[in-house]
Amino acid sequence: MVIKQGDIFYVDFNPSKGHEQKHRRPALALSHSLLTKFSGLTIVAPITTTSRNFPTYHELTSTRTIQGKVMLDQTIALDLAARGVAKVEERLSQEELKLILDKYKLLFDMED
Repeated sequence: MVIKQGDIFYVDFNPSKGHEQKHRRPALALSHSLLTKFSGLTIVAPITTTSRNFPTYHELTSTRTIQGKVMLDQTIALDLAARGVAKVEERLSQEELKLILDKYKLLFDMED
């Protein structure tokens, strides 16, 4: 199965250390499908149901079954095939995906 940018699926983030997200949880594919095609890796962001509001979180609005906040400060490149990801739960709207990617890009702006 090919996971595409904007797909939401469950993945086990273990093993992890410190403040990294742990356990099986929903995640959003952020990277372009070409990255997966050539490297076998997909950049993903975990989704949490925390009530905390951080500038690096985006609350999902276009999903039906998966609720929560995309944690853009916890992105990681994963081999989804090796982690057994076999099912897409939902797909974000193009409008919401663009909002998330625009916010994610801000994390890499040059500092003054």
